Formats: sequence, C-alpha cells, structure tokens
Amino acid sequence: MEFQKIKGTITSAIVNGEADIEVPEDGFALTGTSTAVHVAWAEVERLSFEDYVVSAVTKSGVYAISKLGQNGEWLYNHMLEAYGAKVRKALFVSGNPVVTAKGDVLDVRSVPVEVYENCIVSLPPDLSARRVPLCFATGFEDKDYTIKVSVMDGSEGLYSKMGYDHDPVSKAVQDGIKTLRAKTLAQITELDPSLNSEQSAGLAKLMPEGMAVPFGVVRGIAPSFAEALEAKIAESRAADPYEAFKEITDADGICVGFRRDERAGRQDVAPTEPPADEAVSGDVNETEEAPDAYMLWLIAPSPAGNACAVEFAGAEDEAAATYVYKFDCGFDEFRIKLSMALEAIAFKRDVIRFTDEELAKPENDVYRMANDRNEAVRFVRSCFAGRAIHRSQGSWRSQVLELFE
Repeated sequence: MEFQKIKGTITSAIVNGEADIEVPEDGFALTGTSTAVHVAWAEVERLSFEDYVVSAVTKSGVYAISKLGQNGEWLYNHMLEAYGAKVRKALFVSGNPVVTAKGDVLDVRSVPVEVYENCIVSLPPDLSARRVPLCFATGFEDKDYTIKVSVMDGSEGLYSKMGYDHDPVSKAVQDGIKTLRAKTLAQITELDPSLNSEQSAGLAKLMPEGMAVPFGVVRGIAPSFAEALEAKIAESRAADPYEAFKEITDADGICVGFRRDERAGRQDVAPTEPPADEAVSGDVNETEEAPDAYMLWLIAPSPAGNACAVEFAGAEDEAAATYVYKFDCGFDEFRIKLSMALEAIAFKRDVIRFTDEELAKPENDVYRMANDRNEAVRFVRSCFAGRAIHRSQGSWRSQVLELFE
C-alpha cells in the first residue's frame, strides 16, 4: 500500500497542532512547525481508530491524530499493515500464510488469524499478538465452531466465530501439526537409523523442534539414540562441559535438545546472533559454514534443583559461554519454557540472557517486541543469573558452581 504524506491535528506530549504524517516501514513520523518525532513500532503498545481519531498508545505516551477527513480510516489501515508486518518479524513468522481469517481469539473479538506451516498467528493491534507453535501442540479439538490447540506448557489457543473460514483454518492447523510431527520423526530416524517404530514414535512425541528431555528418559526409550546424541556432543565444544556436568549433577537428569540446522553447509547466511562482544560473550560467528547438520544443547540442573546451566554444543573451535538460570518453579517447567523460548526467537540464543539495557538498544527492537509478546521469553530472561566463560576448565567449573549457589 503506497503512502502519501498527509496532514492532521496531533495531540501528544511532544507534538501538538497541525502536522505532516508519514508512515515509513519502521514506524510513523509526525512533523509540526516547531517539533518532529519518529515513533518506532517497537514503542507502540496499541493502535485504535475511534470517533474518527487514530490513536497510538506508546511506552512514553499517547499520540492522537484527528481532523483527517476521509483519510482517517485509510491512515489507520496503513498503520495496521505496517505495524502487523513488524509484529510478524518479532514473532519470527516466515513464508506466506496457508489460510487467513478473522475471528475471536481467546477473549479478544474480531482478530486477524493467520495459519502458517508451523504456527497460528493472531494479530490484534496491541501487545496481545501471539504465535502458537504447532510443533509443541499436545492436543487439537474442533468442537462447537471453536478450535482449541493445547500446548506443552499448559497454555491454549482458542479460535472461534470465523464463519466460512472455520473449516479451512481447522484443516490447515491439523495438516501443520501432522507435517511437523512427521518432520521430527524423520530427523530422529536420520540421526539413529537403528530405532524401531515404537522407539522413534516415543522420542518424536517428547522431542519436537528441539524440546530438551532428560538423558535418563531418552535412554529409557532408546539407549542407541542417547549414544548417538552423546557422540555428537563428543565431537563438539560441549564435550568437556558435558563430562563436568555429569560430575556436578545426576547424569540422567541432564537434558538434551536437538534439531536439524537448516543452515548447515551454507556460507551465505546472515548472522543470526544479535551484536555482542565476542571476546566476552563468546557468541558464535554464524556467517561461517555450519559444521554439522544438527544443533544440540544441554540443560544441567543444579544439585538443589532450583538452578540450571545451559550449554550450546557447537564445533570444537567455537568459543561459547554457559548460561546459568535460577527459578522458583520446578525444573521440568523451566526446561519446557526454555525450549519454547528458543523456538519462539528462532534460536537466537543471546536473547534469552539479554539485560533490559541490551534489549532496549535500537538494533534489538525485534527482540524487544518478541519479549513483549511471548511469556516464555520474558520468563526465561527473568531467571537469568549469569554466564560462565570458557577460559579454562577449572575457572569455568568454579563459575558454574558459584552461580548455582
């Protein structure tokens, strides 16, 4: 939708009176005779159009745009489109929707609903926009013109009053769940071809899209698969930390997650980590060729059970840091939240340890918006206790134990 500069009357703490209004891709701009302001979409908490007034509620105040004449609804729709595009980026939605509809989502009425191959996205013009990952679906129900998707963390997606779009949405969601389950099953059998059908089915149910599961549970289902994962870890930079974790805590309680790395073998991919001081944080330079087809990570619970260390298993020549978290909930709840948070941000792992100051940087606006709209990301970040840097095995271990206290 092409946008031409228009005029309106602004009421706000910064700009007041007649002003020019522009809507570039990253926000909206208001220019008066004495003051101008650019408001990034990351600052906007709600958009509305009532009584011929377009309002944008932001973290710093309200911008009310009036006296727009016939341009009022047009301006609002254009802002909605640009805002929605930015929200989709923050929800890490890719590709085109299989089905689009409009209906009630949970308790919110008349909301745009989009079904993609791996998720359902609802896009109200506020912070309640949500992406439900189909890979973590534990149940599906289509009853009384209401679609319910149950998720591993106990949350639900409820979609109703979609009219003629109900059946296409229902089918697309079911097809997406089935496709993702088949994908997980294929990855598991590729990693360990010796698995029988019962073993592969059991593992696929527990480990969708990288869900981290205790090694003891994995061994109980398929010892050969646990051995295959340990062989991958042994080839990675996490080999020594894994051995140390087995001394610090119960080896069967250490969780392992894995997923196929779609970037494997590519040299043209852009960096997927937010900017950081590599000398300090040890982040991976992912512009280089991915060394393996699989990404693996470990979650090692502290002996007391109220903290854990998170280790990402990269290649041996990759520097990294171990993330430590402390939590008041049970360890099982935390490892599910952590896995869901990683999936929600497309495994941009630095985001789960960002401070509020780092998150507030302009270059991290997408991650800030993701944090605002995803409970798992907010929860995991709130539990972050610190990092143990890999300088030497002895100093690293001391840092982990100290952070566990």
